[in-house]
Amino acid sequence: MSFEKILAALKKFFREEADEVIGAYFDGEKLFIVRLTEKFETVELDAYGAELEQLAEKISLTCKERAWKTSAVGFCLREEDAVTYQTAIGNLPEKEIPAMVKSWAAAQAGNDAAFSFAKTDDELWMETLPRTRLEEFCAAFGKFGLNLRGLSIMPAASLTKISPFDRTAFISDVVSNKKAPNLLEARASVWSWQRISQAAAAIFLIALTVVTVETLLDYGAASEALEAAKLAVDDLSEDVALKKAVDADIAQLHKLNDLAAAQTDTSPTFNLLINLGKTADKTVRLTTIRVDKDSLELEGLADAPDAVKDYLARVKDFAAQNARLESSSERDDGDIAFVICSSF
Repeated sequence: MSFEKILAALKKFFREEADEVIGAYFDGEKLFIVRLTEKFETVELDAYGAELEQLAEKISLTCKERAWKTSAVGFCLREEDAVTYQTAIGNLPEKEIPAMVKSWAAAQAGNDAAFSFAKTDDELWMETLPRTRLEEFCAAFGKFGLNLRGLSIMPAASLTKISPFDRTAFISDVVSNKKAPNLLEARASVWSWQRISQAAAAIFLIALTVVTVETLLDYGAASEALEAAKLAVDDLSEDVALKKAVDADIAQLHKLNDLAAAQTDTSPTFNLLINLGKTADKTVRLTTIRVDKDSLELEGLADAPDAVKDYLARVKDFAAQNARLESSSERDDGDIAFVICSSF
């Protein structure tokens, strides 16, 4: 299989269709949550006076308790949470609508305002809020592992006598069918970040395998393949944080490439790296591998302390008995972040 086909398969694996959407709405006293699949499942929670992060945490805990996916979440705003306006557009050309909405949004919430709109017949529904507020929503939901894909208000024509659960169903429908209005539309993620986290080490190891084989056979060809891999990974995601992480791995591959080119015999180091990266299940997910001539450092995430202990035993079996757990700490999302060091 060519490297291009491998990357195409990775893209398909990372992209996750929204076959299950979590919609939520907070009326100031109660939090209403809906799971949209073939049928609705609903939850109503007391949340009087809750702040944004508290709401995100309640949604996250509810999803964990019920084993609901959180890779596609939508939140329906209240009317007072953003500025909205509904107007007739008459004969205004379609191509001029975005500029008109942007100008309106800037007048309401500043030049850096986030905005969205939906057109129905001759009516235009617009909504806007400061971009700083949009970032607060993204940060709060991201802190608890919720992939926020939809943020909107129901159009005014639909608000009359609409129940809170109807509002959660509305935002679920916006997310699953990529409908407008959606304040996140310009930056909505279609990536499954959980899959990317679990597969980050796999990307590294696939590239490492290619570089290892080709370097030992043809150093020049391996360098070209490595540069092609970097360009392809740049196209894989527009997310800045992910791109920085991938760029760091590419830099590490260059280092390994140089080491391999200087060797006259095949080193067992590469086989060690490949074996250590093949985690048997999803309880351990490697995020970074650092190696030089006489030492190895592994960083990753685990579901539980026992998973870290089992993986350390594996490192000792494959690498060296002196492998040790350098650090281990529990993150806000419940995962265990760990660092394992070893010398050859």
